[in-house]
Amino acid sequence: MVLVAVTVSALTGCTSVDQMYAAYQKGDESQYVRLLEIASRQDIPYATRKTAVKALGEIGSSQALPVLLGILHEFDRRSSLKEETLISLGRIGDPNAVPPIGHLLDRSLTEPNADLRMTAMPVLSQLGGADAAEILVNALMYYDVLTTRSETTTYRGVFSGDEQEISALRDSMLQPAGGRASGLGGGSGVNDLTGQAPRDIGFFGSNVEFMSDALSDTTPKERDMARESLVGVGLVAVPVIEHFLLNHDTTTTLQQELAAVIGRIREVDIEVGAGEG
Repeated sequence: MVLVAVTVSALTGCTSVDQMYAAYQKGDESQYVRLLEIASRQDIPYATRKTAVKALGEIGSSQALPVLLGILHEFDRRSSLKEETLISLGRIGDPNAVPPIGHLLDRSLTEPNADLRMTAMPVLSQLGGADAAEILVNALMYYDVLTTRSETTTYRGVFSGDEQEISALRDSMLQPAGGRASGLGGGSGVNDLTGQAPRDIGFFGSNVEFMSDALSDTTPKERDMARESLVGVGLVAVPVIEHFLLNHDTTTTLQQELAAVIGRIREVDIEVGAGEG
């Protein structure tokens, strides 16, 4: 036990990690193994692991891939270590990281983790390839579905005729204390439109605060990021997009968006070709 504690103590600390990286840069390749160990061990302080992950990305060797991909699969509600890991994977540039990043994006949808997704999408653009393009096209389809659903949650005001959010109608049906307005129900505080009060009871009995739509909706920003990242993949994305359009029924908005992406990619290619000439 004492030996383990001494070993962990020797490995931890951002300063010592910086010293290891400096020693590696001077030619001590044994430090690389130590950096890998620090990055992989969950019993080492979070900040120290992040520093080691950053160093591995700056070194840029694909040998770190198993350790870095392992971090992406760890269960931890904190996301900054995974974000640093994604950045390092982008620096290393190994396309074998693309499918695991896609799986990470799938898992991120179960929680409000926009920062993780918005870090991952430019990394997919960096890594490139058809697989990255396919993930980003799927992302745009997903955000298009979310946008379409959001647009259907509006209604015409009874008196003004103006479009209003369903949430505004929901709030108007609630008394300040959380009860139901007169004539709309029995005062249970449960809304007919949403099935829940602004504050509800979780499965384990604790009070759960529901985030407002305005605070939680990052869809437009994420959609912009997915689109720009897809453009960044370049010409290899064009056949992926064309295949998607041929084999999926999509909204007119998404068709136009993907057509514009193809146009931008081809314009960039023409400009690069002209510059080379």
